[in-house]
Amino acid sequence: MTKTRTRSKPSAKREAILDAAQRLFLDEGYAATSMDAVAARAGVSKATIYAHFEGKDQLFAAIMHRRCEASFVFATPDDSFDAAKTFTTYGERLLTLLMTPDALALYRVVVAESVRTPELAQAFYDTGPTRGKAAISASVVRLQDRGELVAEVEPMVIADQFIGMLRAETYHRALLGLPVGRPLAETVAAAVQTLLRAYGTR
Repeated sequence: MTKTRTRSKPSAKREAILDAAQRLFLDEGYAATSMDAVAARAGVSKATIYAHFEGKDQLFAAIMHRRCEASFVFATPDDSFDAAKTFTTYGERLLTLLMTPDALALYRVVVAESVRTPELAQAFYDTGPTRGKAAISASVVRLQDRGELVAEVEPMVIADQFIGMLRAETYHRALLGLPVGRPLAETVAAAVQTLLRAYGTR
């Protein structure tokens, strides 16, 4: 059965703060965006921002978390799915999210600012890549327990290699603003096929 979770409805002010911060981060850059500017754009006081977020890094992490939750990218696929369908589901969700214009723009912000602001890089890594690998790794464990994947390889290694294949040619071309000729479905299918050839037991 597909797992569901009950989510509390986010407050309007919190959503306004996140919307304003995301737009400023994309337009002005992380370092140039002040909490005063976020407050002005969101139409709230700076005290209201700090009531929700301790600092800019937590604010950025919340933006990343919201995007991932909205796309259900880390939601566990149905337990009845076999290995091919499980990885295809994760791959389609993840690559679709990564290829959106805002996701590409946010990643460019992180890369540009990471040396000067390592807390931003850490917030991004913890909220995005770390959570993604953990989610896929949990499904790998389930598939190993069912005998569909070899048990001798660490689940996190399999998850990391799968994500690496998804973030290859198609994603890199999009990140650089170059034309993307290969359909996303083909990239996902090739990654799943390669993974199952390497670690599948059926």
